[in-house]
Amino acid sequence: MAEKSKEENKNESTEKILAVLTASALLLGTLSACGGASSASSKPSSESSAFVSPSSASEPEPSAASSSEASQTEAAGEKRTEYPLTITTYNYEEEPVEVTFEKAPERVYAHCQDNIEILLALGLADRIICASGLDGEVRADLSDEFAKIDYRDSLVSKEEMLALEPDFITAWYSTFSDKRLGDVDFWQERDINTYMALNSGCTGPAADNPRTVENECQDILTLGMIFDVQDRAEALVEEIHSELENIEKYLTDRDRLSVAVLEDEGGSYRVYGEDTRGGDVAICGGAELCVGKHGENGNISAEDLIAANPDAIFMVWYDGYTVGDVDYAGEQAVELITENPVFSSLDAVQNGRVYPINLMYIYCSGMNTLDGVLTFAQDLYPELYQ
Repeated sequence: MAEKSKEENKNESTEKILAVLTASALLLGTLSACGGASSASSKPSSESSAFVSPSSASEPEPSAASSSEASQTEAAGEKRTEYPLTITTYNYEEEPVEVTFEKAPERVYAHCQDNIEILLALGLADRIICASGLDGEVRADLSDEFAKIDYRDSLVSKEEMLALEPDFITAWYSTFSDKRLGDVDFWQERDINTYMALNSGCTGPAADNPRTVENECQDILTLGMIFDVQDRAEALVEEIHSELENIEKYLTDRDRLSVAVLEDEGGSYRVYGEDTRGGDVAICGGAELCVGKHGENGNISAEDLIAANPDAIFMVWYDGYTVGDVDYAGEQAVELITENPVFSSLDAVQNGRVYPINLMYIYCSGMNTLDGVLTFAQDLYPELYQ
């Protein structure tokens, strides 16, 4: 199983972020739920911009970064970071820790697809000394930038990392386990700052602190502040806000379609509910989840799905995804529902509304966040994009 799926299985968690990023507050203060600003977007593709938006929660998620010790200045119309900058991230005990940057990092190790692609989209390829952890092809619009960096097929060892002499490591929660790089204090004691992607499981139980689209947005804004490219980060986030408001505006006087986001685990169905990243992106794309309400994070049976009878079903897949040794990665994931006679009576089956959804769109999605939202919105409400 691809690393994202492993993490998703292990870490159905996220916790209230403790500090507030000033830049985020300026952008998000007037936004609620999954709203934003304006026009219809093109269909998702590897070349469309893909950053994040407000969460589906009733109030905005707090920020991952704190600017209490770092003011911002306006120079020639550009927002600038003033160093030293202090942000709040996490350790492997899921505790908040503060790290301070005396200047923008110059030697970065980036692990996992979201971190790599965010840095590339922010124009920071020249700062990446090494990267690892892709779960799929790099976005086409970032391929030229990706070609400039040293990419490794697997995460380097602690000893190899020390030899690389990074001054910043941005990765997932799992990256800092004892079996991998070790906890963040080891690196911070050596003047190597760290950052954990907020949806990667660093913040505790999902039922208490749901994973959200907003967290993806916060990762972008925080990295933008760390590297003093705030205007670029905010522009990417604003693009997502605009699309989300477009969807929200369309649904103002319409009923949302009922949806189940599922992964067949061979005998039962894993639910991507309101507390998970997958459920939140579905809500932002216009779905009304009929299974997986807040706090309901267990698997469901075939009988449960039949009783719920959603208008549409999205089946999650990832590279290497199999059920009973049969390859279901890609479009064929829908056959787990459509070809099963048990589900022949479902409205979603009879109306041809069973769709595949790639895991990279709904877990630590980074640059693919908007593509995920658009996948749901375009399948559920195709008339909005005609």
